[in-house]
Order: sequence, then C-alpha cells, then structure tokens
Amino acid sequence: MTLPPLTHHEIVRLVEPFARRGRHVDLAASDRTARRIVFRPAEVVLQATPAVTWHEILELEAADAQRFTLRRRLVHRDGLLALAEACGPDSAALLERIEAVPHERHVRSGPGWLVVRSYDADPPPGMATGQGPSPLVLTTACVHAGGLVLELRIRLPRLRGIAADLSLHAAAGSRPPLPEDLLAVLGWDWARLVPGKEGWTSKLRLRGAVLRRSRTAERALEQVAAHLVRVMAEPPAMFHDRHRLARWGVVLRRGIPSLTAVFMIVGALLLPKVIDPSQAGIWMALHYLPIALLAVAFQLQELPRFEIPPLPRRPRAPDWQAPAAAPGGLSGGAASR
Repeated sequence: MTLPPLTHHEIVRLVEPFARRGRHVDLAASDRTARRIVFRPAEVVLQATPAVTWHEILELEAADAQRFTLRRRLVHRDGLLALAEACGPDSAALLERIEAVPHERHVRSGPGWLVVRSYDADPPPGMATGQGPSPLVLTTACVHAGGLVLELRIRLPRLRGIAADLSLHAAAGSRPPLPEDLLAVLGWDWARLVPGKEGWTSKLRLRGAVLRRSRTAERALEQVAAHLVRVMAEPPAMFHDRHRLARWGVVLRRGIPSLTAVFMIVGALLLPKVIDPSQAGIWMALHYLPIALLAVAFQLQELPRFEIPPLPRRPRAPDWQAPAAAPGGLSGGAASR
C-alpha cells in the first residue's frame, strides 16, 4: 500500500534527532511525495585524499511507516561516490549507526591508485542492535588505477556463494587491447575478462560467511589496484614475462570444462575394458563420477565454457595504447592474449 506524502508534523518528528546534532533539512532537495528527507550537505576532508574536500549528504527515506532507511553519501567533485546505508524502525538509532562509520573507511589510496567503497551498516544476522558498532559489509566499490576504472558490485551481499560482479573500462574513454587474463593471473578467485560494449566484465569469488566475504573483497580491491598500476605502467610484453606461469595456469583452468567432457567420453569407452562387469559396486561408484567432474567444473568463477583456450602470447606492442600486429595477421586484442 502506498503511503501518503509526508506531513509537516511527520518531518518535524523524524528530523528531531538530526537537528540536535546540527543536521538541517534541505527542503528544496527533499521529496514529500516520495517520503524522502534530504539534509544540507556538509564538507568533509578525508585523510586518504589530502586537501580534497568531499560533500556529505544524509538522506532519510520513510517508505514504510515502521521502517526507515538512512543513507550517507560522500560525493567528490570528480563524480566519485561512497555510500553507507542502514535500515531500522528508529531514525535516531540509524543516525548513531551511520555516524559511527568513519569517513576514512570509505576511501583507500596508494601509489597511483584510489579505492572508493560503499557499505551496508545493518547488523548481521544473529546480532541484536545495541551490541556495539555493527560490522560493515561491503556492497560496491570503485577502483581508479593505471588509467582504468574497475567497479565491483556484490549482489545480495549477505548471502553465501554469490560472486562479486566486476566491470572494467578505461577512464579516458579509449579501449586498450587488454588481455583476457589480466585479472585471472591474480589467482583462482579471479575470472577472465569478457569484452562488452563499453569495456569488460568479470567475476570475483568470495567465500565464507558475510564478514569474511567483505574483508576478502576489501583486500582483493587493493591487490588489483596495485596490479593494474604496475601492468599499465609497463610495456605489454612485461605483463607476459612477469606472469608467464600464471597465464598458463589460467589456460588450464579455462580448459577444465572441455577436459572434463573429453575424460568422460574416453573413460566411458575404456571402462568396459578395464573393469570387470560383475563388480557391481565399482560400476555404481563410477556411475556418479561424471557428476563429480561436473561439480569440479562448476567451481570456476564463470559458467563452464566448452572451448579451446587461446595460448598466451608475448605482445609486441610498445605500450597499451599502440598495439602492434602479431604474427599470422593477428592484431590488437588477439595479439595480447
């Protein structure tokens, strides 16, 4: 059922705890019909980005009469955005929960890279409110490194077994011929790059409980930021030389689905010749072997693809913006695989 627009008395009651902390309503930005109250921006200077001012904007949404959503947006003049969000029945408690999140938690920086992170500040399942600060759960993040922008989004962050979605594009609008295994060389949890209309997409596996998944993603973001800075600062050939073994490992990982199918066919042809048909127990166990092999294949970060993975080649281009032709007429992205 759609609730009526916020009345003046409702607004006064909801913003009372905010007013006590010096937070004042921005009536022009608020929307009574949408039951959304926006507060005036405040300036924040983060230690991770010296001499750079961010604007903090609080937004209280009362779409449900018994449950509110409070969002804190940190907005940078260059368009960067970090978000902290909490939900609950008490607007004053939500304000305390959001204010307990340090502004510096949203931003991490290093040589040549910047990571902007957004969080869900609700208590995890099994933790009652009032038991201390709620552990933060990462929901989205944006990495600026080496002229590239990597965006991470965790769908349903409080559920297990769901990988984070990644999207990658060049900050300047160009499209360098990045190799498909640019991220996959970082380990088993990283998947290949899939070309799209505006850039590339990929996946990042996150294991374990909610908080472990969040911490894993935070560490992975800093790892990939440093990786992108180093890769994009060196000639493409250096990426191949530095990650030669890892690139061959990616080829083997991508070949798992196809190798599984081949082993199943070969095994089906050889079993009658090596196993006595009278041994029913062994035959019953072998009956479930294909299922086990398929389960292994589905442990990859992407849906299994039956393919012959391209072998890694050493690119000849002097830099990522000037791809050179490869032997056999291949050029650009094909040469950098």
